[in-house]
Parts: sequence; C-alpha cells; structure tokens
Amino acid sequence: MNTTQSGDDLAKRLNRTERDWQSMQRICHDFFHGWRRVVADHYGEEKARQLEVEFYGRIGHGTAAMYLRRGGSTDDLEKLVFTLVRASEVMGETAHLERDGEDVLLVHTACPWQDSFRANGVPDQCQAGCDNWFRTTAAGISPRIKVVTESALPAGDRSCTRRFSRAP
Repeated sequence: MNTTQSGDDLAKRLNRTERDWQSMQRICHDFFHGWRRVVADHYGEEKARQLEVEFYGRIGHGTAAMYLRRGGSTDDLEKLVFTLVRASEVMGETAHLERDGEDVLLVHTACPWQDSFRANGVPDQCQAGCDNWFRTTAAGISPRIKVVTESALPAGDRSCTRRFSRAP
C-alpha cells in the first residue's frame, strides 16, 4: 500500500468528518430554533423565552450529572471550566479558560449561537439561556460553586466571560 495514498485517504476522511460535524452543529441549531418557534407561535414570545431558559437549565442538570459520572471533581474549578471549554468547542464556539487568583474564568470570544439567534429573528437573546446552563451545571456539581457573568457578546462586549469561584 502506498503511504501517500493512505495519508491522502486519512486526510479525506478527516475533512469529511469535520464537514459532518459542522453539519450536525447546524442541525442542532435548527432543531432548537424550530422547537422555539413552535412555542412562540402557540404560546407567545414571552413563554418561548421562559421555556428556553428552562430548557438550558435541564441541559445543565444533564451536564453536571455527566461530569460527575465521568469522575469530575466537585472542588476542582479548573477541571470544571476546562470541561466546559471543551463542550463549547465541540459546539463550534471559541473559548478558553483563564486563572484569576483562586477563580477560573470561562471566556468565549466567538459563538455561532449568536448568529443562529439573529438568523431566527431573536437577536442578542442567547445570554439568558447560557447563563442558566452554566449556573445550573455548577450548582449540580457543587452548591459551593458560584458563577457570575462579567461580560457578554450579545451586550456588545468583546467576550462572554463567566467567573467560577467557590462560595465561602
């Protein structure tokens, strides 16, 4: 077997996998916004916003349970934020963590959810759901973990920055 051909085949498979994953991300956005439009059409925009935040809270409960099942620590803020960075990256977001003393910051500098909310007629509305996801996830891992949103892309800031700290 020609190793160049094998390398070419691997590159093609990787490119196809990347395209498939990007398609799956778009499908997830379309699925979410389709569900949200049905709620808004039947029950109004206020109810859609309320249920959207509740939806993200339920996702947060599942995220916390998965983190703990996989051996995540209830005391290691850096490991938790690293895990949330990876989850964000999987969803096509650009994120990283920063240390600030004992606190750990989760910083998103780009997020396709902003674009999909805008494209679906509800611009700059994604923050409430994300805030609830991060808070619910943290609380499900440990009631001592506090999450504060310090900046938000939908508000015109340069990033969505959330501070994870331990409550006294």
